[in-house]
Amino acid sequence: MVRSLAESDLGIFSAHRAYATSKQRAIALTTPAARILLSSRIYSAEDARMDVICVYGLHGNRELRHIGKVGKNWRLGGRRIEEGACAFLDSKDFVLIRTVVRNDGDLPLLMTFVGRQRERLLHAGIVASLDQRFTDSTAIIERGTDRFEALADAFPPVPSGLAVGLPSCISESDKVPARAVGGDG
Repeated sequence: MVRSLAESDLGIFSAHRAYATSKQRAIALTTPAARILLSSRIYSAEDARMDVICVYGLHGNRELRHIGKVGKNWRLGGRRIEEGACAFLDSKDFVLIRTVVRNDGDLPLLMTFVGRQRERLLHAGIVASLDQRFTDSTAIIERGTDRFEALADAFPPVPSGLAVGLPSCISESDKVPARAVGGDG
């Protein structure tokens, strides 16, 4: 799934909270996207905590994040993302959410952020290849398609310190390396 970030999505980043006009502290997900991303059990419950790996450039974190239905849409929230590099992200930048279809919480979600200030060519490529596929700022890209393969090839693997182990908020001994931090919020 590729989501074009809205101004309201930026509240998940500590660097944007002082300027955010919205009280939202999460990434919005459309209901059709939630139906594809989440198992029927989680979708029916309308509330869960999932293992989420967030990556932006060389920075990242891994922790349990709340995903739930708020009104007609869904929100993927949790603790604010403290990494200062995320100050470069803005509305109309992208978050790519990759996971297995109908994830039951057994496998993590991978959220990779792409900003036009720092990844100008990659950002332009996403705009060029997906512009007509967005519905409500979201494009669902199915595995096995040329678009999926092109996007998958453009992103490096998850850093090993984030890929192995448990989310950081399970216990103090399971925290990810110091470069991958989160705050409360």
